Amino acid sequence: MRFPRGRARLMVPAALITLSLAACGGNNSSPAAQPTGSGAASSPAPSPSPLPVASLVPNLKATKPYRIAVLFPNAGDPYFQQKAYGYKNEAAKAGASVTFFDAGGYANIEKQISQIENATQQKFDAIAIAVTSSTGTVPALEAAQKAGVLVVGDGVFPQSDKVLKRGEDSEGAGYNAGKFLCDHLKAGDGVGLLLGPPGIDLIKLRQDGVQRGLSACPKVKVVKALHNLSDLPSSLAAAENILQADPNVKGFYAFNSVVAQAVVQSLRSAGKKPGEVTVTTVDLDPDLEKLMQQGWVQETSVAGSVLLGRVVVDTIVQKLNGTAVGKEAYLVPRELTPDTLGKLDRSIVYPPAGS
Repeated sequence: MRFPRGRARLMVPAALITLSLAACGGNNSSPAAQPTGSGAASSPAPSPSPLPVASLVPNLKATKPYRIAVLFPNAGDPYFQQKAYGYKNEAAKAGASVTFFDAGGYANIEKQISQIENATQQKFDAIAIAVTSSTGTVPALEAAQKAGVLVVGDGVFPQSDKVLKRGEDSEGAGYNAGKFLCDHLKAGDGVGLLLGPPGIDLIKLRQDGVQRGLSACPKVKVVKALHNLSDLPSSLAAAENILQADPNVKGFYAFNSVVAQAVVQSLRSAGKKPGEVTVTTVDLDPDLEKLMQQGWVQETSVAGSVLLGRVVVDTIVQKLNGTAVGKEAYLVPRELTPDTLGKLDRSIVYPPAGS
């Protein structure tokens, strides 16, 4: 069953938190709790119900020069750098403007709350936000709504049914990663999960997807599942933690491309060779592409950072123009391997050269 996208998540202060597998899988049995012999695999968990699909609106024009405040949790992440272009370019085409605010990291909840309050006071027409906390930002966002500011959750959502939501199918992306590990590992192999920052729904949804993908093969065991901040130092420490727990670990799930780069760095330091450990992740940037081409990373899922920025702008302009829009809609992630990288429409991920 798919978890509601507004479900509350408590922010945990520690950068690294070891999870029991039961915590990863809720009330369901987890892969580590299953026998790891060579018997038949259990049936995979049922697929969630289809989600409403997000799309662009051709030739959309704003009836007024709307001002949109875009709040990112960590603008230094390549994913958000890519998305910023989608926002700017689509807003310019529609006759709106965007102003960016950066919390500087997922741990900086109070800074993002202050930015929400500032955007409200400055009377922006709309706030588009990827939250630092699914719960901590809710009061400020709902106050912005009461003040007449349209709020749209962008991928990383607040726990509020009062805001519109546009994102990627995070559980689907996680499932792709877990299923790929399941398909490429053998009985008794160990897997490490680097889940990303605690306290936000996107993390839990990807985690649920990974669990569902791994549930098809109880032959693998989860060595550790850790919450790590989405930066290189925290992610490197988490990857090294897992390698210390099991130097022979055969698979990794990394929350995003930055975390995947940290995993590869730790594997290199441990003397591993490309392909010796199967690494799966989500999103794409030039550094990750290089690691995939070199054989260090075997799988990722891409819905389109630039494309999602465009979709959020279109949703805002439509709504402010008075057009009815759906409460939520999602882009479908496409699974990529080194062999299929060349088939990706790069315009949904990368800004044009020189932009």
